[in-house]
Formats: sequence, C-alpha cells, structure tokens
Amino acid sequence: MDKQKIIDKIHKCLRLSESGNPNEAASALRQAQAMMRKYNISEQDVQSQDIREASANSGGYYNPPYWAVALSELIAQSFECRAYISRREEQRPVFRFMGVDYSATVAAYTFTVLFRQLRRSRRQYMDELGIKDKAEQRRQGNVFAQAWLFSIAKTVAEFSTDSKNDEAIEAYVKDQYGEPVDFERDPADPESKDYDVILSGMRAAKTVQLLRPMNASSVNKQFIGECA
Repeated sequence: MDKQKIIDKIHKCLRLSESGNPNEAASALRQAQAMMRKYNISEQDVQSQDIREASANSGGYYNPPYWAVALSELIAQSFECRAYISRREEQRPVFRFMGVDYSATVAAYTFTVLFRQLRRSRRQYMDELGIKDKAEQRRQGNVFAQAWLFSIAKTVAEFSTDSKNDEAIEAYVKDQYGEPVDFERDPADPESKDYDVILSGMRAAKTVQLLRPMNASSVNKQFIGECA
C-alpha cells in the first residue's frame, strides 16, 4: 500500500481518537498504533500531515540580504512557523513559511507587508544620505535595516512562543524537498560613526505593529535547493 495512503488512514484514526465516545476513541487509537507499528510509520510522519506552506517573493534579490533573512526568521517565530529559502536552478529564490493550518499563510502575508515596508524605508534613507560611494551607501542602508529589525524584534518577543511543530515541519521538509542546507548571510558591522544611522532605523520601525490572528493557535536559516 502507498505510504501516503497509510499515513492518511493513521491520521484519520488519530482524529477519531479525540472523540468524546471513550470506546470509539480507544478503538481508533489502537488501530492507529497498530498501523504505525506494522508499516514503521513515525509520529512525526503523521504530524507532518497537518503542515501547510505558503511562499513570499524575495523582492528580486538573487541572494537575499541578511536583513531579509532575519526578517523571515522573526515572522516565523511570531506565527509558530519555520522559514526556509527555496530556489530552482537559475531562478530567483522565494521564502517558504511552513506551519500548522493557516499559520504559514498568515506568516507569508505578514512577511510580504513588512518586507516591502522595510525595503522602502531603507531605500528612502539611502537616497537621502547624499553619499556618492555606493558601497558605503549600501553599508549604511544595511545598518539602518538591522536597527529597524532590532526595534521590531522587541515587539515579536512579547508574544512569540517556542514552536511545538518543529519536528513535524522538519519531517515534512525532508519528505517534500530532501535535506536542507545552511544558507548564511553576514550582517553589516556597525561603526562608531553609525549612531545616527541606528537611531534612524529604530525610529522608522516605531509605527510597525504585529498582530496575531485571534484563532491562529487553533489552526540557523536553511536553503532548499531544486524545489519542485
């Protein structure tokens, strides 16, 4: 029998095991456990059935900058998801958020909104610098973006929780995409002269608010290569 069909049956049995009827619940649980033993199906394999994913555009960056990667991590923490980067060969990458029920969709939407806001604020700040040295302009823009992220991180920390779905998400990712590999980006190193840059980034983030959907609970960056 196809492994996916077996997992579907086990998943249905586990749902029935939550029934208010004690006999029905016990019977369904025994049936699920028997199938898991017979077909060597792990709990993580079954839990991965609840995992959903949603993607968000990387804004045209072929190699997303540190601040974009860090933002995806902050959003993933907020909505009890995991964030990955995926890219087909010769194509620009996308951010993929994976979580239970619709939390991934909410995370991807929130990332898109804040990514656009941060990118716009960073570009506006860089344009107003009046610096001809493009490398220095980008460096200061990155310091600005990092300060912006630091500021909203405080907001995220107020209601973010440790995800209880990490193992299920990892099992899902390995099954769907294979083993992910590390994707590392280095932050810009602030200099002593960057005090005003940092203050500007933090001020620009003061209007940012992250709101968790009322029923969201009911429902090292890694890179996934060659996604289908």
